[in-house]
Amino acid sequence: MKTIRFGIIGAGNIANKFCEAAKLTENAEVTAVASKSMERAQAFAERNGVPSAYDSYEDMLKNADIDAVYIATTHNFHMENIRLCFEYNKHVLCEKAMVLTAEDAREVFRLAKEKNLFCMEAMWSNFLPQTKQAKEWITSGAIGEIQAVSAVIGFNGGGNPESRLYNPDLAGGAMYDIGVYPAEIVSYLVGEPIEDCIGVWRPHPVTGVDERATFIVRYTTCDAAIQCLLTSNAREYMIINGSKGCIELPWGSSGYTVKRYDGRRQLAETYEERFPNGFVYEIEEVVRCINEGKITSDVMPPEATIRCAELYDKILRG
Repeated sequence: MKTIRFGIIGAGNIANKFCEAAKLTENAEVTAVASKSMERAQAFAERNGVPSAYDSYEDMLKNADIDAVYIATTHNFHMENIRLCFEYNKHVLCEKAMVLTAEDAREVFRLAKEKNLFCMEAMWSNFLPQTKQAKEWITSGAIGEIQAVSAVIGFNGGGNPESRLYNPDLAGGAMYDIGVYPAEIVSYLVGEPIEDCIGVWRPHPVTGVDERATFIVRYTTCDAAIQCLLTSNAREYMIINGSKGCIELPWGSSGYTVKRYDGRRQLAETYEERFPNGFVYEIEEVVRCINEGKITSDVMPPEATIRCAELYDKILRG
């Protein structure tokens, strides 16, 4: 299998985690990083052992020996960054939320198909072993037909209007930053089309972005109630309730215990695993897909990103 050489656009904290994961992944390496600040790019490169640093995204795409690009800028820049990568015929792995509207999501994957380039939203939680185990339990019928799902995700972001979390110019807000996780993982596990959704959200008192949101999604045969908060260190969880049992699936970046209960609410099965960096699994998927000549992932296909963007449209703007 060919080693896939990654360039990184954006030298923030999440890009550090990507570099750490790439070092733990077979047939993956980071060979270049670009930031709008050369000082920032060089510091990042030295810290992570990346050979080349650039203060121009375009210069990196023109000159660096890379196959794919990991985009780690703020949400508002993703669309233009993706377009630029496609201009230089680079495969793309773009951080969540990949884009801000369903129209942009459709355009991204139309361009990727036109250029025959791999493109995927970096929804790392969909690739975790815990998610795989939950999906296997659901597919095998272990909990019967899914009836309802509930999920909560949140942390206290501090409320500082200068923070990227609350800055409308940087596409801040709870939905784009963390609501994307349950929105996409629930849809993946349910495996059904979204028929409708309703939601409410509360604006930050200064910037007006959604600092917390609650929404209900109606699928063909079940419903999901989801909350995302930037105002509370919430007790984070996901519970998938079926006709014959339920699954309790926690959020975790380095390990977890997934539990399956039977119809009498008795613990039936436990799956536990620890891992050093959850990004490894999504990088493995990118490497595999590119080596196999695929332009989309079966686990995180274009439809998943588009479907989630449609939720943004309806809840935040509809």
